[in-house]
Amino acid sequence: MKVIDYFGPRVAKTKLSHEDTKSLESICVPNNKPDNDRLVGHLKEEYNIFEILKSLPVYKNILKNANRYVTEIDGGYYTDILDQLPGNNFLEMTDAWYNKQINLEHNPIHNHMKSADVVCVIYPKITLDNDVEYYVNNEGIPQKGQLYLTYGESEQNFFGKKNIIVQPEEGDMYIFPSTLYHYTNPVLGKSERLSISCNFSFTKLSKRAVEKYYEKT
Repeated sequence: MKVIDYFGPRVAKTKLSHEDTKSLESICVPNNKPDNDRLVGHLKEEYNIFEILKSLPVYKNILKNANRYVTEIDGGYYTDILDQLPGNNFLEMTDAWYNKQINLEHNPIHNHMKSADVVCVIYPKITLDNDVEYYVNNEGIPQKGQLYLTYGESEQNFFGKKNIIVQPEEGDMYIFPSTLYHYTNPVLGKSERLSISCNFSFTKLSKRAVEKYYEKT
């Protein structure tokens, strides 16, 4: 007996270089574009860094990884036409911001369905305070600000897996479809965690190509 396939969105993970990670950390400072009014996070420090990020060399690597997601992991509606498009850039970054998460701050459950096709979350800096008492869940795991990726509803007898739970480390980059719900646990004490979120949409060229393709089928 074998598993023939699995349900739900696919989540990819990659690791940025130390140089790229430090480059991203350097732009996680308050600026004149606070994003708190547009975002759902229960965080004091949320700032837009879209223009700053696009000007950095690391941006090319971030965009490359996002494009690798749709070509190597899952291209969704666009899978059948990617090989018909010139170049390797099927996505473009449309927004980016950083979040600074400190004691008791967190991001509630949300998705980016209305503003993107693909999302990435990057962690340039993580400092966890291990001298405080963290809540331990029923699996014996201390809840130290984990990232939860959740899909579907709890069903009778708990068949299947609803959550993917990860403990982010510095330099980690997670990529997933914008429709996937996700949230973070709070960090405690003197903990401090910087994360960068990027929204990506398929380019106009990609959208025109997929429209023509499905008109013929």
